[in-house]
Amino acid sequence: MAFKITNPYQNVSELIRNPDNHYKTNLHTHSTYSDANNTMTEMVEGFYDNDFDILAFAEHGIVGKEWDKEPTIIPLFFFQLLWHGKRNHPTTGMYRAVVDGTYKTAKGLRTKKRGLQCVPDAIETNMFTLMKNHVNGYFTNVYEGKYGIENDFEIPMKLIEESGGISHINHPSDWLGAYKDPECARVPENVAFFADLLRRYRSCMGIEVLNMYDGPNRSDRILWDGLLRTLIPEGRNVWGFGNSDAHRVREIDTAFMDFILPEYSLGTLRNAMENGHFFAIARYAKNELGETFVGKGAYPVVTAISVDETAQTITVSGKNCKAIEWIADGEIIESVTAEKDGEMTSVISLADHEKEISCYVRCQLKGEGGICMTQAFVCDAGNMDSLVLKAKGPDLLTSKERRKKAFGNTRLGVIVNKIKDR
Repeated sequence: MAFKITNPYQNVSELIRNPDNHYKTNLHTHSTYSDANNTMTEMVEGFYDNDFDILAFAEHGIVGKEWDKEPTIIPLFFFQLLWHGKRNHPTTGMYRAVVDGTYKTAKGLRTKKRGLQCVPDAIETNMFTLMKNHVNGYFTNVYEGKYGIENDFEIPMKLIEESGGISHINHPSDWLGAYKDPECARVPENVAFFADLLRRYRSCMGIEVLNMYDGPNRSDRILWDGLLRTLIPEGRNVWGFGNSDAHRVREIDTAFMDFILPEYSLGTLRNAMENGHFFAIARYAKNELGETFVGKGAYPVVTAISVDETAQTITVSGKNCKAIEWIADGEIIESVTAEKDGEMTSVISLADHEKEISCYVRCQLKGEGGICMTQAFVCDAGNMDSLVLKAKGPDLLTSKERRKKAFGNTRLGVIVNKIKDR
């Protein structure tokens, strides 16, 4: 058996080798303009001090602007003035200094010479849904001020796509309630529910797989593997995003992404989001790193990726890591723990794992600073059509039936069903 290998990083493989092309990024941030505890000014300074390169405020129901312009004031969040007593944003002088890297915070912790770039036109939709069926939109100005509908992901995804924007689904296993029962993230109907959304809205690039302290969302990687196994045979990869979803300064460095860009612009950022040219990174990953693990110091970084289809191998090198693991269908199929001179290289031979690989492998690097996850490498052994047919069972449900079955496994759905059963 020989695999045709699709490398999502093929077009940026040379850029990965250069540290200057790595951009520490967070695209899901909040302030007291929505429901956070710290002001926008405090959050910008916090990200700046933590050496971030790119930052988007995706406030609940509020389209982000450049940081020296006041966001739209939503009446829902008037309580912030009573609770925290303050709501502010950077001045034009501060904003320009932050962007060009000349700004000095009180702590003075920034080590990078380049500045922190602003990504406007981002929003977290469904701002008042108790079930947290949230969708982040980018390069869009729709859905501002709308409360949203409980358990509905589709309307914001549709409007974002029609506006020319792109999106991703936020912390999906939190919506499923899978933090208490990881099996919820494996239920075929639940995987099919999200697969159907991603299938119909190609502008939705994927899901968050790492978020903040990895508590309610610890099963996001389980769902991700189910989606990869379902959609890759149909020709649809699913990108895994990592964001801190920070509401407080202390949450800033919990999860983020390493974007690989030739240079920074909104255009290159969007291209990378659409093509998976980034890695998801976190200080916490309870299933992979342990319940009490907290990453500190330098985080794992991928320094090289190469694919040799003739030899049927994929090679990943990284620094600040103690182990490199390869995953197929949610299971670790190979692990390397040999570090040399601060760098580690792992070469997986796909021929050695033919029976364990259905249609993809992905890689994760573990170190004292946390975990770094690659996007999925597609491995096509000519069996994609048969895998599509195999997955058709739950997909034969109508959209309404699929949503009802998935909702039945959420926290609220379980409560509703118990009431109905009385």
